[in-house]
Amino acid sequence: MLKIFSTFDVNENTMNRLYFIFLPVLIFWFASCEREDISSNPSLKLKFSRDTVMFDTVFTTIGSSTRYFKVYNKNSNDLRISSIELAGGNSSNYRINVDGVPANRVDNVTIRKNDSLFVFVEVNVDPNNQNSPLVVVDSVVFTTNGNVQDVKLVAWGQDVNLINSETLSSDTVLTPNKPHLIYGFFYIKPNVELKIQAGTKLYFHNNAHLIVAGSLKIEGEYENPVTFDGDRRELFYRDKAGQWGGIWLSAGSKNNQIRWAEIKNAINGVIVDTCVTTDAPTLKISNTKIENMSSVGLYARGSKIEADNCLFSNASQISVALTIGGSYKFYHCTIANYWGQYISRKGPALLLNNYYIYQLVKDGPVLVEPRNLEQALFNNCIIYGSQDLEFEIDNTYKGQLVSASMNYNFDHCILKVPNDYNISDPAKFLNVTKDNPKFKDPWSLNFQLDTLSPAKDKGLQIYSIQYPIDLKNVSHLLDANPDLGAYERKE
Repeated sequence: MLKIFSTFDVNENTMNRLYFIFLPVLIFWFASCEREDISSNPSLKLKFSRDTVMFDTVFTTIGSSTRYFKVYNKNSNDLRISSIELAGGNSSNYRINVDGVPANRVDNVTIRKNDSLFVFVEVNVDPNNQNSPLVVVDSVVFTTNGNVQDVKLVAWGQDVNLINSETLSSDTVLTPNKPHLIYGFFYIKPNVELKIQAGTKLYFHNNAHLIVAGSLKIEGEYENPVTFDGDRRELFYRDKAGQWGGIWLSAGSKNNQIRWAEIKNAINGVIVDTCVTTDAPTLKISNTKIENMSSVGLYARGSKIEADNCLFSNASQISVALTIGGSYKFYHCTIANYWGQYISRKGPALLLNNYYIYQLVKDGPVLVEPRNLEQALFNNCIIYGSQDLEFEIDNTYKGQLVSASMNYNFDHCILKVPNDYNISDPAKFLNVTKDNPKFKDPWSLNFQLDTLSPAKDKGLQIYSIQYPIDLKNVSHLLDANPDLGAYERKE
């Protein structure tokens, strides 16, 4: 006879077993039904385990790598993230996975109070594609209650020698075997020499600097110059200033030499700080272009510089600023400024200054420290630009003449000053004219001399004998009368 059991026939032991089986399930069910306490308060924000995910692998072949970061809700309310997405979308080199969901965009993600979630990031790189950017950047963007937050993504897109915020402690030579990418800073310690061979290319990420407390030797050649530029290689950035910090020869740096270099698109091209020796220049610079800076091209501060056959062109403030006194000699140099055809410029092509100001305490009195400008010599040079006055002397503060010497001399030069500017003092101006030098195309950074240039054959040969080779590797001694500036016109 078949016996049918009802629920009331289950004995006590069976009930206990069922109780312990179903109790966790019931607890989980009730917990999952708990009302979400999602806040729409825009002041509540997410926290991240890092603000930048950096892939420190430099790929030499096609490859990929994965990193992750965590997203935290450290608020007392739940939050709903409207969207988590790659800023670069489907064209990005990156892919993301949000808590197990692979997608370039995920919408309406709830993150409980005091909880977190994982975001995995993968990058795919082909380092042998010369069209690949040197630095592959993107970001993961989070939108929550109208707040937009992001985590930066950084990877290296080509086979480069990566210099990531490094300090150089022993003499080193950089070779042209592969590009050098500077991220953050590259610091050369005192009494350490960095030598850079001809043909070497150095690319700097946003705000990156080369800081030299020791010595810098740049050994470029006409056909193989050493180049310094920003790391954005797209056409749009080819002549975009302010992409990187610049070169800083800090106080105490000595015996620096730059030969056949091209330095462009930084904030300040080269800063040369106070010299520590009087018998040798802080910097000797030859056959070099410093152009297109968002602040100053060559910025000297109480230093000693000797320059020949150089082009200093286009800066939003000043092409060459010789400040806080010092000692300077320029031979066959072109100092030009045609910054922003439709944008006003803050300073001249050339500035001379013999003091600095400082405060001992915040909001205290401003103190003036005079510094002698021992000499500033310009021989066979062109100083010109788009403004009426391209040469300024700063030797007064609040109307008071600074008690420091201001010694300068222009010998066989073209100098852009207004018609009423007095250049008759032979102790300061010798064979100086105000003529338009007639550059070929200054608005396109072509500062070679046109056929009818009044700078032709106006130089003094004694200076050309000392510094005979121009920026195009042409001799200034082709005839008895060299041209002014950094370019000798060859008919």
